[in-house]
Amino acid sequence: MVEWYKHPWSEIVKELNSNTYYGLDAEQVGPLREKYGENKIVMPDTKGLSYLIFVQFREIWIVLLMFCVVLFLCFGMYIYGIISLAVILFNVSFTAMEQYKVEKDIKELRKLNLGMARVVRDGRTMRIPSEELVVGDIVIIGRGEGIPADMRIIESNDLKIDECSVTGENFIVEKYESKIDDKELSLSDMKNMLFKSSSVAEGDGTGIVVAVGMDTQVANIVKFLVEDEERIKSFGFRMHKIINTFSTLGLICLSIIGFMLNLTLDGDFYYNLKRLSLVFLGAIPQAMIVIILLIGVILLKKFNKKNITFKDLSSIEKFSGISAVCADKVGAFSKNKMRVAKAYGSNGIIDIDEETFKNGINESLYRMINIGLLCNDVKSVKINDENSVKSLVELSMINFCAQNGMYKKELDKEYKRVFQILFDGERRIMTTVNKVDEKYRAHVKGATDSILSRCTHILKNGVELEITEEDIKSIKAADISMSNECLYVVGFAYRNFNYEPSIKENIESNLVFVGLIGFDNMLKENATDCIKKAFSLSIKPIIITDDSKLTALAIGKKINIVSRLSQIVSGVEMDNMTDEEFSRLGEKVSFFSRISSRHKVRIIKALKSYGYMTAITGWKLTDLPSLKISDVGITNTKSKIVRKLCDVFVKNMDFMNFLNTVEDSRKIINMIKKIIVYIISCCVGMSTFLVMNVLFDVNISTGIIAESLWFNGVIMFLSALTLMYQCKDEEGDYVPSVVDKSIVRENIGFILFGGFSMGILSFLAFYISNSWEGKFSFLASISVLNICAVLFVYSFSNEKFFKNKISNMIPAVNLIIQLIGIFVVSKFMILFDLGYWKIFLGCIIPWFVLCIFHKFYKDEYV
Repeated sequence: MVEWYKHPWSEIVKELNSNTYYGLDAEQVGPLREKYGENKIVMPDTKGLSYLIFVQFREIWIVLLMFCVVLFLCFGMYIYGIISLAVILFNVSFTAMEQYKVEKDIKELRKLNLGMARVVRDGRTMRIPSEELVVGDIVIIGRGEGIPADMRIIESNDLKIDECSVTGENFIVEKYESKIDDKELSLSDMKNMLFKSSSVAEGDGTGIVVAVGMDTQVANIVKFLVEDEERIKSFGFRMHKIINTFSTLGLICLSIIGFMLNLTLDGDFYYNLKRLSLVFLGAIPQAMIVIILLIGVILLKKFNKKNITFKDLSSIEKFSGISAVCADKVGAFSKNKMRVAKAYGSNGIIDIDEETFKNGINESLYRMINIGLLCNDVKSVKINDENSVKSLVELSMINFCAQNGMYKKELDKEYKRVFQILFDGERRIMTTVNKVDEKYRAHVKGATDSILSRCTHILKNGVELEITEEDIKSIKAADISMSNECLYVVGFAYRNFNYEPSIKENIESNLVFVGLIGFDNMLKENATDCIKKAFSLSIKPIIITDDSKLTALAIGKKINIVSRLSQIVSGVEMDNMTDEEFSRLGEKVSFFSRISSRHKVRIIKALKSYGYMTAITGWKLTDLPSLKISDVGITNTKSKIVRKLCDVFVKNMDFMNFLNTVEDSRKIINMIKKIIVYIISCCVGMSTFLVMNVLFDVNISTGIIAESLWFNGVIMFLSALTLMYQCKDEEGDYVPSVVDKSIVRENIGFILFGGFSMGILSFLAFYISNSWEGKFSFLASISVLNICAVLFVYSFSNEKFFKNKISNMIPAVNLIIQLIGIFVVSKFMILFDLGYWKIFLGCIIPWFVLCIFHKFYKDEYV
């Protein structure tokens, strides 16, 4: 972005060959549109729900199931065909709805290209569609109108703008036409700029268009939004791949079996094809995607109750794997408040307490307090919304003075503010010019070194004297002393004028130094414990602070994260380092002092090059690049834009809260892996049972569809809930990995053993019952299969039984439901069949014992 805010509007008008009174000529419009493009934000094509449903039918397992549906209809098995089709539609609709949420967000963005604009062309004011604007157009705006393009203000008549859609700030911003000399301003601080998609709350004005279409600030945000949705493959997508792999293997096995069957003398191709279609339908893990996504919904709601909002399961997965967290000190390790602790003036360093005011204050402290109140923007800062050191310092000064009978409102009325020069990361100072009696005074506050470099005089006992080398040494010694006590030190200075100065003047020079105030940003009680826990979880904590390096060192020693100054790097040092020099620092740096948004990007890139999976906190639009480049972006802002682009929203930025969430996320991913392995194992069990029936030429068509739906829908879902509630007792220190089809490959031994065992046991029950001429042979085999699947969930407990009471209750309830189902289907006749119970218990008891002692431990899938 060209820094238009730095230039006078008259120069910009001249540079763009425009005219404030006549606007552009008709002949200029075409070439300008060709040069800068249309005032239209290009949006990606959106897909309707019907298209997204249709796309699901490209999945291999869906295609194979559709083939089965066609076969059922051809063979006259209409009920099976309809039920199978319903299962398919339910799965694809559920997955498509998840993707449709993203499409709706993009559709909302299309509104940015709508609207009309009042523009001056050929000396006439006309209304045109905003898409027809070009760079250089003179646009008139008024109350209630939208800003049609990015503009530099030419004239402002009490102009107040709501630019929440661009900056994310929830308050109305006053605008003016004067240039601003600061560097690296945030969008919300560009008071002489107007941004596309903002709206006029009050007043009116005129501006010149400096950016259109894809060059506007809101377009940059749209690009981030679109990239964010395209770069992540959803859990649903990867679940499809797992089922596709299973289905492909199943199809190959069934094809071999079908070929072998048709080689026999009595091989009937169509009969075998019908039976194998039933086997495929019964064996496929139809409900896995729905179960995982439903479990995900439940888990996301649980996190919401803890004031933690994840985008989706993919975000939880990424959060579980982070190995380095970059967090702002304020909020994460220290409290969201500060207090005035010490002051340095002509009488040296003094402690600030209740007795300070009772005993009377000296001239230096009194002047510092006045500067602190007048050079204070607290009324336009939403305190506690974000972790801003600047806002905390200003608020602590307001509270300190109010407690001692000095009020900002009264001082603002007495000394009216003329204008201000905003704080920025380069100058590290803030200035306001106020009318004092019949004269004017510049009140300046900021970093000690920045203040000192601009001072020529010093205030001593109410008298302005030339500053000496001895004074400078004394001031720096006081700064070091307070910094070593973990205090955030702010310097105060002023300059008197006999006339009303202009913002164009070099106001921040020839200052009179007044003194220093040390603000205590109290560390949280658990700060040291956070560092210990981070290391125990193999997570590298990295603290970003606005404190000086000396203050950072004192804090770092206190919480045992750094021991020497070389482990702390400042923004100024980073500016003077090559990429090679910065990369050599490697893992030595744990503290970054006074860095800007661009430095954060460099830090994240370096960490990723070292092999870390990174997370970073941020709340400003200028933080978006670092939030996006990081593996996980964390925010606590109310800005919908930043929240949309981050993976995690938390109300409490406490670092221990992060670590606990990482631990919970790791447990959740362990649990999801177990659910996937459980479901695949049970499907192998069902497949084995059905294939055995085919090989032994048993008629399996009776009730197999109903059994498949029951098996997938009831048994598996309840078992998944069992594992979900056991999540708290999972191990939290695992090797991070992605939930994809590799889970099946890595655990194929356990899956085949468990699945084959269930399938063979259930067929054995059928075979023995049939040999004994039992009345309920098929029902015996189905009941054994179902109960085996219910009890198989205990193979995934960390001990013999689950620690969680609910996790033990759900299998019990599941068991009762299965038995009731068996009784109902048999019309309760099975209750009195002694042969059935001998077979049933003979199969179930040894299986239960096996599940209790044969466990699926975490280290089996590392």
